[in-house]
Amino acid sequence: MKATAKLSTATINAIGAWSSKSVAVENAKVKAVDGLFADGVTAAMLVAPEKGESTVLFDSVKVSVVLGFTATVQALLKKDAKGLSDEQKQAKRYWIQQIGSKMKDLRNALTRREEQAKAEMEGSEGAKARTASFDARLKRDLAAWIAKVEKLEGSSFSVVDMLKHLKGASALIK
Repeated sequence: MKATAKLSTATINAIGAWSSKSVAVENAKVKAVDGLFADGVTAAMLVAPEKGESTVLFDSVKVSVVLGFTATVQALLKKDAKGLSDEQKQAKRYWIQQIGSKMKDLRNALTRREEQAKAEMEGSEGAKARTASFDARLKRDLAAWIAKVEKLEGSSFSVVDMLKHLKGASALIK
């Protein structure tokens, strides 16, 4: 693809700053997840506990998430909703949702970390078992194209011939 517009220096700098920060954020998340994993925390432990179950670990992680917010946001989260204006209630609701989102991010990343560790324990055969072979992926993709072409109307080519070729290619794969 060829660029058709010249970017301003400000735009180039803004994209570079965003890219740099997104890499830093991802590195920070990896460090946090590795820390949780090293501490023996599992993804299942980051699911909100049922009533009557201990909330110590879950609450500790939530508090850690909130510590990453600005002091203003932390103060807002500590306030009772009854004394807040509608605007403040909306802001508090947003930040509570952000806590849930960050917890889910950590839980999902921890799940991937656990799967990675399991694959490493099983050796390379375990990792290969989870990855579909080229033949399987090709057969799946051809089946998807066959389904798309079967639904196609008003094409510039013969649908019957195309289906014949796609099905023939699929038949070659054992």
